[in-house]
Amino acid sequence: MRQTQAWADVPKIDLVKTWLRDKVKYKKLIGLALAFLLVATALGWYYLRSTASEQQPEIITYSTDTPDETRPDNGYKWRGRAGDPKYIRLPSIQTEGFIQNVGVDQNKQVAVPNNIHLAGWFVDSVRPGQTGLSIVDGHVDGRAETGIFKRLADLKENDEYAVEMGDGSLKRYRVKKVVAIDTKDAANVLFSQDPKVKSQLNLITCGGNFDQQSQQYDKRIIVVSELVS
Repeated sequence: MRQTQAWADVPKIDLVKTWLRDKVKYKKLIGLALAFLLVATALGWYYLRSTASEQQPEIITYSTDTPDETRPDNGYKWRGRAGDPKYIRLPSIQTEGFIQNVGVDQNKQVAVPNNIHLAGWFVDSVRPGQTGLSIVDGHVDGRAETGIFKRLADLKENDEYAVEMGDGSLKRYRVKKVVAIDTKDAANVLFSQDPKVKSQLNLITCGGNFDQQSQQYDKRIIVVSELVS
């Protein structure tokens, strides 16, 4: 009875004010919650859209003996991220072409591009321009066509070339030396970085004589370069 009486003693106008004040407060809280939800949804949509536009590009992990020899035309669609190397230009040997991403192949070696007119950036090396060692390989030839690195051995010390990145920026390199080495010893040179070079790029292709029995060249041509800008 006391509880009922106490309730009855509270002025009705105060009850209404309290109810209205609480109602306004709850509306504000609900409004803030909805605003937060909308912002979170928008951010999530933006993130998913950004992620979709920068999906993991295809990485070549199988080295075929019969790579495509069709020369890419204006309709070629490069697949890579803004920070990946996209295109290489070697003006002193009049050579240029797109760059694929390549990984480790079925033979536990650096995979080669699936088209002889494309170069391949080894994804387990650093990106061009970064501190460390970058590796780009390419075919010397195919069955009927010459490959992108056919004239790699013609590069000379101090020749300069450029790698265009996916975001359009350029990484410029200067050749330090060109090495022709037996295939069995090539890995030691390919994966070695000059301690005096902060950002190094090694280009590699086949060279020497072609063995019909093994269907392999007996040498590798490796161009050691350093970043200049």
